[in-house]
Amino acid sequence: MEGKLRQTQDMLARHHRDGAVFAQMMKDTFDDRFNETFWEMWGQHIEPALSDVPVILDLGTGPGMLLKVLAARYPKVRAIGVECADYMLEAAVELPEGCETIVADLHNPLLPLEDSTVDAAVASMVLHEMQQPVRALREVARCLKPGGCLYMLDWVRAPLKQYFDDTELDVFAADTPLEALEDLFIHFAEHNRFSADDLVFMLENTGFRVLEATALKDGRQVRIIAEKL
Repeated sequence: MEGKLRQTQDMLARHHRDGAVFAQMMKDTFDDRFNETFWEMWGQHIEPALSDVPVILDLGTGPGMLLKVLAARYPKVRAIGVECADYMLEAAVELPEGCETIVADLHNPLLPLEDSTVDAAVASMVLHEMQQPVRALREVARCLKPGGCLYMLDWVRAPLKQYFDDTELDVFAADTPLEALEDLFIHFAEHNRFSADDLVFMLENTGFRVLEATALKDGRQVRIIAEKL
């Protein structure tokens, strides 16, 4: 397992290039990702499933900022992040009481949690980075209580032209640097790993019922709320 964990850490480091810069970007853009709409949907779908002493799991927690917000919203919460990227762990915010981070590879997480003990889980912008998310989804389903919900936000497959429209790089100019071109196409492949239908298909075959699947950002992202059966 240590060898596989190291492979995943190396893959993430290549994907994010300068890990310290990427970790800071995750902090700087946190409020944009976990915005008013996010919390409206949270209140509609997730909050009703929370117990008086909620246990919430955050997959790919990064520097742990969501854990800190959850602790402020729910003083009795046990907020658990899962992360393996060294640079994210090094950039982690100071967590209050009730929060913790588990170092685990989401390709096969094997979390130290009992069956049916988690009220809700979050997977924000993480599954597109994975070679396969099936083991992670099965593990979340194992940990969730019946009726518990998974809140997923992620990049999904979109046409190449649409992807290029979101970059300032002049892709077809003769003097565009080769390194920049290669980087753009590498990230296109990573961000287009799964379609929204692919994610729904995998959820429906790992113990979930999809309550909502909504396209965002002109179809380049999707929000999915899924309930454990």
